[in-house]
Amino acid sequence: MSGFEALIMQDKGFVIYRIPNEKPVLILQEKNPIQCLRDLDELNGKTGFVFAPFQIKDSSPLMLMQPDVTVAGREDIDKYLSHVCIEDEKAGAGNDRSFLSGDYESYSSAFSSFITSLKEKRFEKLVLSRTSVHTKESSFSLKEVFYNACERYNDAFVYLYHTPETGTWLGSTPEILLTGENACWNTVALAGTLPYKKALLPDAWSMKNRKEQQLVADYVRDRLVSKGIAPSVNGPFTVRAGELAHLKSEFSFSLSDKSNLGSLLKLLHPTPAVCGLPKEEAYQFIIENEGYDRRYYSGFMGFINPDGKTDLYVNLRCMEIGEDRLTLYAGGGLLSHSELDMEWRETEAKLQTMLDLI
Repeated sequence: MSGFEALIMQDKGFVIYRIPNEKPVLILQEKNPIQCLRDLDELNGKTGFVFAPFQIKDSSPLMLMQPDVTVAGREDIDKYLSHVCIEDEKAGAGNDRSFLSGDYESYSSAFSSFITSLKEKRFEKLVLSRTSVHTKESSFSLKEVFYNACERYNDAFVYLYHTPETGTWLGSTPEILLTGENACWNTVALAGTLPYKKALLPDAWSMKNRKEQQLVADYVRDRLVSKGIAPSVNGPFTVRAGELAHLKSEFSFSLSDKSNLGSLLKLLHPTPAVCGLPKEEAYQFIIENEGYDRRYYSGFMGFINPDGKTDLYVNLRCMEIGEDRLTLYAGGGLLSHSELDMEWRETEAKLQTMLDLI
């Protein structure tokens, strides 16, 4: 048993994460309870590691971890965790949850409902997601999977997160929600998906992919402008994320007042990249018609610090880790002319990001 499993057995709140191209960091909060918040506005003025769900509710609260233990670098993390392993391990953390498997039949049924609403012009875009459940083999090692993700996906935000309230999650994501420090801040619009083949980025994108990305980019720009922010825009351009490629636009802007980062996050989250347009109507439609609870998939996580550096990422390629099962999540954007089998194959390709680790 690794130190990661030992922490989970003791039901301690912790996260180990790796910002792209930086060293991994392990943080724990032991002295005080981790905060369960009910609204993104409650993050205003706060510092700590945020773990936010798609929909904030009692069963999936907005979590804010304010660490009293911080260890940086793999060597020091492994050394610290080697001492955790020999501590008395409580038989807690038996918080395996009921999982829903997103098979083709259930996905097809949800797709029909989503595409009908799109063709009726109730929405410009909707994001349909699904799960895939796998047996957790006895050889499964959180330590190996986490460090494997760090090696495979060097340009992604990689994390392993556990609290008694959320259970255990692991993921790797390329999509920034909000990063910055001092006056310099950034967000992105990431949408459209194609395979990354033969070490070549695709140079030809369909109209569906381009329109989907443009809807996300327009939304992000309009949200920022509504707050009196005038961003500079770079893109769209093609980027690699594991064995996939996406269209990306970058938005850079200044923030003179950083005390209201929670309110800015509330304005951006969930973006059309994980939800749809119009935002509020699409958000409610997904909750009522997708057929399962996304929980922390398509939420966001990372460190927020209005007086220092903030790095927050959308929780895209991820899995929920139970006692004997692994539940993987993936989704894709639908427009009125989207095709069922093509969208199913896209989710299969996205699920492969996590499958490659296990």
